[in-house]
Amino acid sequence: MFIIQTVLSSFFIWCFIIAVLGLLRGTRRKNSAQSFSENKNCETVSEKNPREFSQNNFTDEAAENLSRFAVVICAHDEENVIGNLLENLQAQNYPAEKFHVFVLADHCSYGTVAKAKRFGRVTVWERTGGERSGKGAVLNWGMDRILKKRREFDCVLFFDADNQIRPDFLLHMNEAFAQGAEIVTGRRLTENPFDSVISQWYTLYWAVVNSLYNSPRDNLGLSAMLSGTGFAFRMELLRDSGWKTYSLSEDIEFTFLENLKGHRISYLAAATFYDEQPVRLSVMWTQLRRWCTGDFQIAFRYFGDWVKAFFKNPSWRLWDIFMGVGMTVFFGLTAVSYLAHGGLLIWQGQFPLLAASTLLSYTATIAVGFVAAANSGWPVKKLLPGILTFPIFYSLFSYISLQSLFFPQKKWVRIEHKSSRMHF
Repeated sequence: MFIIQTVLSSFFIWCFIIAVLGLLRGTRRKNSAQSFSENKNCETVSEKNPREFSQNNFTDEAAENLSRFAVVICAHDEENVIGNLLENLQAQNYPAEKFHVFVLADHCSYGTVAKAKRFGRVTVWERTGGERSGKGAVLNWGMDRILKKRREFDCVLFFDADNQIRPDFLLHMNEAFAQGAEIVTGRRLTENPFDSVISQWYTLYWAVVNSLYNSPRDNLGLSAMLSGTGFAFRMELLRDSGWKTYSLSEDIEFTFLENLKGHRISYLAAATFYDEQPVRLSVMWTQLRRWCTGDFQIAFRYFGDWVKAFFKNPSWRLWDIFMGVGMTVFFGLTAVSYLAHGGLLIWQGQFPLLAASTLLSYTATIAVGFVAAANSGWPVKKLLPGILTFPIFYSLFSYISLQSLFFPQKKWVRIEHKSSRMHF
């Protein structure tokens, strides 16, 4: 039992070590806006007040050197929220001719399409044929069209319809690519952090992803993980193979595939975007089942490719992506091993040891939530209910992981969004 626990726990231990080493090394970076700057004494666009810039502040020469973005938004009946994101994009401090928005309207009602068409520099492509089968299928369909326009753009930027962004988002992304980045993920913040304990759990979860997973890896030169939205990549990466994903977690699949090809994903905290989170347990359960099912699909489909790539050209990045995905894949089994160990301790009558190990695990999870919230700048006191119950979130997550292993989610289930407009 001890050996099984050790093997399964090795994924979590690895991620803990990387988080600690990355945070320690991160002290040499005063802020994420300098991540791609070779000259730390040189003031960059991202270090200035974004409101000092507008579409008219760029000289012709400066504008000529900016990246051209194809902004892709997947939508299914998102008339309640898509207008917020489109308004944010219209208000970007970035030359209008340097980006164009493509809305992939998947089996949408009239409202979503009509609202999107009210905005300038927006092309709406309506997908009406076949069965609606999820975001991955929509992207496979839409990216084929966008790749036909590859000469018009340098980079592709993905958003979900419920996202909201600050006016400097494209400026920060452009700076990252100007400094040599290939794939860049921004920092996801919760749009509704205090609506319920569920949304607080999500707030803490994304804080963990930002500050204890992606940021440490960026500091160490490893690869960050994409999380479905708020990321961009160079168009040339799709030159040979195009865009094609098969799992319910197209973001993690793209991460895995690009790592196998030797491409690194950079994390840029200055590129902040906001995302509405579930407030009900039933919605959380559905979403986490989709995530876990997608991770299993990726592990089963690409493990052989990873083995070939790793033994052909071993690297810490390849090892790290294996451990990162493995942590999720074995999440449920790890929980089972700990429950079995707990049962063994009860059978042996070692109640003090059981109580001590349980308290240690509970305290450690609370500490992770506290550190992540503090590092991300969230008000810890307001998130205290979520922090104190954070172990419940991970316990449910582990059970959902186990359920998804034996009873995978077969269809994409829509999550309704009701966000209100944010003011920046």
